[in-house]
Amino acid sequence: MTSSPLTRHRHEVILRRLEREPRVRVSGLASELAVSEETIRRDLDELEVRGRLRRVHGGAVPFRPDEEQPLGERSRIKPKEKAKIGQIAAGLVADGMTVFVDTGSTPLAFARALIGKRDVQLITNSLDIAQLLAQEPGLRIKVTPGWLRANDNALLGGDTIAFVRRFVFDIAVMGIAACDAQFGWMDYGEEESDLRRILYQQARQNVLICDDSKFGRRASVRTFELGTQLTLVTNRPPPDLFTKAFGEAGVEVLTDRPNTRSSRQR
Repeated sequence: MTSSPLTRHRHEVILRRLEREPRVRVSGLASELAVSEETIRRDLDELEVRGRLRRVHGGAVPFRPDEEQPLGERSRIKPKEKAKIGQIAAGLVADGMTVFVDTGSTPLAFARALIGKRDVQLITNSLDIAQLLAQEPGLRIKVTPGWLRANDNALLGGDTIAFVRRFVFDIAVMGIAACDAQFGWMDYGEEESDLRRILYQQARQNVLICDDSKFGRRASVRTFELGTQLTLVTNRPPPDLFTKAFGEAGVEVLTDRPNTRSSRQR
């Protein structure tokens, strides 16, 4: 769809501001451009899909393909959608399972949805998730070793991967940074990408959980091909281009919309 001259003007103003400033806010842009905050949010969403900026709570920051925002910032974006994704994914976990869950704002929402499960052994490289679930009587928590990453309290590196190789998981639940039509599922860092590829080999079922903002976004490291056999849990059906690719590959897609579950072929 071709943008109107007014829309293009707003986008130019937003991008020029981000060249000069480390962050722009929805309220300030709406006042400057004399439009509603909802219009600015749509502008920011469109520019994020095009890879020109990255959305944060209340505004946007410049896009850097090798840098992810701190977990606290990510957790404030689409919290209701992430909570629903977490609930759907938690429905795949049965009592008695061994589950790996990695770090990220959507995996954290998944972890909250596990409260009340019984006799589940949960292994994680996220200190935040371990702390969240530490007092749950039905969960046994094991934390991987590794180097601590400050912006999201994730444990990563060679020790983490060596530890993970010792286990076979019923389910591995993973976040992801981006999904690009050309390059597939992508991450910002090599260490988390390496870990997710190892997890894929060690699990009977692999589950990617992400909200709809990840589709059409590009990061810096390729993690999985678009047609990799896994279960995708998201808050709404992916755009048509991705839905077609997933359907052709037999990827299972679960959302909170009715009649959107496709069969998975393995």
